[in-house]
Formats: sequence, C-alpha cells, structure tokens
Amino acid sequence: MRRNRGFTLLEVLLAMSLLSIMAVMIFGSFRAVLDATSTAENALDELHLSDGILSQIEETLLSSVFFDSDPTRYTFLYEKGTGSPPDDLLSWVTRSKAFLPSDYPTREGLNRIELSIQAIDGKEGLAVRAYSSLLDPESPEAEAVEPWLVSNKVKGLELYFFDLTEQDWVDEWERDNQLPVTLALKMYIDSGKPDSDLNVYTLKVDIPVGKLSRETRRGRRRTQEIQ
Repeated sequence: MRRNRGFTLLEVLLAMSLLSIMAVMIFGSFRAVLDATSTAENALDELHLSDGILSQIEETLLSSVFFDSDPTRYTFLYEKGTGSPPDDLLSWVTRSKAFLPSDYPTREGLNRIELSIQAIDGKEGLAVRAYSSLLDPESPEAEAVEPWLVSNKVKGLELYFFDLTEQDWVDEWERDNQLPVTLALKMYIDSGKPDSDLNVYTLKVDIPVGKLSRETRRGRRRTQEIQ
C-alpha cells in the first residue's frame, strides 16, 4: 500500500524563502514603477508650470506699449538682483491681461506689470504687481499696490539684453525712456527634490515696440546734440 508523503521542515522553509524573495522582487519592481511614475508626473507638472508662466511673460512682453509722446511713462525698468539664485526685477507697460485676475480693478486699461522674487505670507516665489500706466512708478499710489504670488516654485529670475551697438548680450539695462529690442529671461524652478539643483528654463523675446523706443531715444539724443 502506497503512503502519502508530507513536506519536510526543510522543504517548507525553502518554499517560504523563495516566496519571500519573490515578494521582495515584486514589491521592488512595483515601488520602482511608482517612483518612476511619480518622477514623470512631477517633471510633467514642472514643465506645464514653466511653460504656463513663460507663456504669460512672453505674451505680456509682446504686448508692451510705448508712445513717443511720453517715453518716460512707458520706459522699461530693471533692477539687477544680488541674491542666489538671481532675483532680478523687471517692469514695463503692457496691454496684456495675462497676469491679471478677472476682477482686477485696472484690468481694462494699460497696466505697468512688475515681476520679482518676493516672500509673501511666508512663501517666497515669483510675485506680480500691476497698476495703471497713468501712475508714476515711484508715486505713493503705485508703491502702495500689493503684489501677489504667482508660484512659490519659481525661485529666481535672471535677465540678459542684446546690445545692438556691441552686438552682444549684457546683463545691465540703464537706458532711460527705452525698451529692450531683444531680451532673454532665465527662470529658476525648484524641482522639489532634496539637495537637487534648480531647473533653469529660458525665454527669448523680441519686443515689437523696442525698435520704436530705441529710434525715439536716439532721435531725441541727436536733437539734443545738435542744439
């Protein structure tokens, strides 16, 4: 008569060991897939964020306004930052509503837009101020306008200007009553990963009214020289 043979303790232990190894391998693969998916989603979110903000900046710069009857009011203002990452400040008059909320009080007029890196309510990032172009930027009314945070992921702004005389890029802008013809902007974004470098996104813009403001400034300068 044939007797049924059971499993020995060694066989049971070996089977459990194999199952444990397989479980670890499966879990490791699953975790790797989850990490890869999370990384891809974060990268996609960051790309959408950078594209969205840079598109708003580009639209607002392309819609810059300049009238040679009052060039001082429509000039491009720039302050080079001293922080790390760079925290430059830029300001110009535009007809674009890209950064303005739907209920913003001066939305329907021309506005001076100011972009900078600021800390607001304990969060530091890209901040926007906007006020009517009729206000002097140094007036108390303009300075009283509160900025709002666009994104705390943006940690730095850096600008370069193409100097048509030197035919080279420079990082200074000291030309009163004039807008740049071409500028490049670097935006530094926090990837959210500990101890990782900031990701840099670049935008290059040719400002349509830049040439007009340059010609106006050069014409006024030649007139002053002749006098």
